[in-house]
Amino acid sequence: MKSVNASIKSIIDPKLKSINARLFVSRADGIAVYDSVQDKTTSSVSALVSGVWQASEALMGLVSKTEDIFEYRLGFDTSSQGIYLFAFQIEGKDYCCGAIYKDCVNPGLLKRQVMMLRSELEEMKISEDETTAKRSEFLFKDITDEEMDGLFTIGGN
Repeated sequence: MKSVNASIKSIIDPKLKSINARLFVSRADGIAVYDSVQDKTTSSVSALVSGVWQASEALMGLVSKTEDIFEYRLGFDTSSQGIYLFAFQIEGKDYCCGAIYKDCVNPGLLKRQVMMLRSELEEMKISEDETTAKRSEFLFKDITDEEMDGLFTIGGN
């Protein structure tokens, strides 16, 4: 099965040249799934981002209990630098994606590019190939107890 990490990487990596920011994806529990920088700060960024998102979600619960949290985004920025976060789901699992940017000439364009990236990530399907497809049957469905015992005896008898 093509992993979530590889699928996310295949979507984000080609966009790194046009999006001048550090892009990252983390699971809801704070584990890094993707980071365009991959350095000693990767784990910290992932954990902090997940915590910030969860705190924001809890605060939004005070305002409205009926809104879908996936419609929200979080920005903490000036006109040229900051962080931009949003949540999304892949096959029912929650993720947080974001961009950290500095010396950005057009932050509006950057945010638009990140939101387009969000659309691609949400539409992503993890496909299974034939060699790793989930098994619907037992590997040895017609094996007898005697044959099974023979597999684990010394000499195979």
